[in-house]
Amino acid sequence: MYFRLSFILIYFVFVTGCLGPVKNLYPPAPGDPIKTIYVISHGWHTGLVIDTKDITNQKRLIPDFFKKSTSVEFGWGDEGFYKSDKFSLWKTVKAAVLPTPTVLHLVDLRFSVVTHFPESGIIQVDLSEKGFQKLCTYIESSFLMDSKGNVIEAGPGIYGRSRFYRSNESYFFPKTCNVWTASALRTAGCPITPVYAVRSKNVFNQTKKFGIILQKMKHK
Repeated sequence: MYFRLSFILIYFVFVTGCLGPVKNLYPPAPGDPIKTIYVISHGWHTGLVIDTKDITNQKRLIPDFFKKSTSVEFGWGDEGFYKSDKFSLWKTVKAAVLPTPTVLHLVDLRFSVVTHFPESGIIQVDLSEKGFQKLCTYIESSFLMDSKGNVIEAGPGIYGRSRFYRSNESYFFPKTCNVWTASALRTAGCPITPVYAVRSKNVFNQTKKFGIILQKMKHK
């Protein structure tokens, strides 16, 4: 009985500890520089929007195709499912139970996130400089690089001016596209638990507790 109670207590401390902010990363200290990003929920996938002017150290995050972008949306997921133009039960099951190749999806944004994504859920998150750099490094580390250290294009994207790029990671449940988004936020110090973020709704519900909701997703 004692050991069972001890295990429950340790588990509770571990879980609640993961939910808290990471000290010295989040939130930004008063007077410190702030870097604003946006969490986008498209219904199934989630993404992160970053202003290109803020990316100073991780230059590979901005391939040549996006040199004139004001900001870029970054998403990650199973290649077959991401590129499919219609729902496929087989691709969904395959992505869930077997490690599959993945891609990053980058979208060129020239206007505000609300203008580009009028139907999507949008949350603004203000990060510290250090947290922002860690988030950018996390995203950059997901790219597969060629022998010269350049990102590898994998075809046109699925909406707007966008492109797919090869990733060095594998997709398998429960490591979903939304867990990837939550992990990026957690790396930046945000009080979010990636293991609870399998669905986009989970990401949105956790993020709204520390971010600012600019727009709720519009259901068709």
